[in-house]
Amino acid sequence: MIKAAYLQCPTGISGDMCLGAIISSGVPITYLINKLNNLGIAAEYNLWAELVMRKGQQATQAHVEIAHNHRGPHSSRHLPEIKQMILQADLPPRAKDWSLKVFQNLAIAEGAVHGISPEKVYFHEIGAVDAIVDIVGTCVGLDFLGISSNLQGLPMLYCSPLPTGGG
Repeated sequence: MIKAAYLQCPTGISGDMCLGAIISSGVPITYLINKLNNLGIAAEYNLWAELVMRKGQQATQAHVEIAHNHRGPHSSRHLPEIKQMILQADLPPRAKDWSLKVFQNLAIAEGAVHGISPEKVYFHEIGAVDAIVDIVGTCVGLDFLGISSNLQGLPMLYCSPLPTGGG
């Protein structure tokens, strides 16, 4: 049976919102923490979640608090460092594969914008601990939920149209 996930995003979505949706869908936060601790960055952050009310709707908000004794909330990493971190981690095989593909696709897009190869991309925000936790945690959660892979080998994760904004 094919299983897909759909995100209704009338106001957009961020990494912590996506991770909160994963937790709200039934992935135990303790499971996520145990898997994410295998990345070798457990001392750099604390993950927790809470129920919040936003515009009359209840939601699960995930929080990735950055430890004060590490490289800083906006620490940067190159793609090879992030890949190595994921490859060495004891993660479910699909979650590991999906995480690597997400970061590779981000590096390709970022490299195209700056005219450099994906391997030379210096991730600023995306290389920060909170973004790594958001992306890998979401992939771990999608695997836990049994979401199928699409033809590109990524999770079958679909999203409503995003707002384009203005100004």
